[in-house]
Amino acid sequence: MRTPTEDTPINAKTTFTVSLILWALLAWQGVQALEDGPFAKDRTFDGPKREISIIVTEEGFYPESLSVFKGETVRFFVTSTSTQKSCFILKGKDLFLAAENGKVSEGTFFFDREERVDFYCPTTKQKGRLTVLERPQDKLEKKVRAQRKIASERVKIWMPKEE
Repeated sequence: MRTPTEDTPINAKTTFTVSLILWALLAWQGVQALEDGPFAKDRTFDGPKREISIIVTEEGFYPESLSVFKGETVRFFVTSTSTQKSCFILKGKDLFLAAENGKVSEGTFFFDREERVDFYCPTTKQKGRLTVLERPQDKLEKKVRAQRKIASERVKIWMPKEE
């Protein structure tokens, strides 16, 4: 005769009961599908943002040329390495930032169209260029919309014949 301390095999009824209890516990705790969870909720974003740092030196702006995409809000951070007073001005965009040694000036601008914008400092006569590009996927969407059908292919419509 077996004693309770001896190893006994687990039968199917016990396995079923344990799995049923675990399933009920998980259901009671509110297990959710991935689509219903907090990670799959729809989010809306204000739009793409980019941050650009510019250093004004005695030799000029670093970097001297910049590229951003149409529809981006760009945040500029400007500082200087020299003691001479200098600045960062986006031509025609009403953005002026003073560049001082040891201090960082900050400004934001939204670019809504493709263009080339010069930036400069009138006191030091330094210049640079910012190019606003169209996003590659936007160009692809325009190409797909612009595709045309071959003119020789006609839509065939059935019409009854008069007899």
